[in-house]
Amino acid sequence: MLSLKCSDAGFDCQHTIKGNSKEEIMNQAKEHGKRDHNLQDSDFSPELVNKIENLITESKIS
Repeated sequence: MLSLKCSDAGFDCQHTIKGNSKEEIMNQAKEHGKRDHNLQDSDFSPELVNKIENLITESKIS
């Protein structure tokens, strides 16, 4: 299981995304960013996507 903490990406947010692949995490991260942080597709630059992908970690199943 993989996870991403929104706060690790620099947001004042306690949301954690969990998934089985980086692609799944990124899809959820984009949805969360649009829904809860008013981000647009254009905000997800290659640099931001790379930063987020590097923050994804292995998590223990809880």
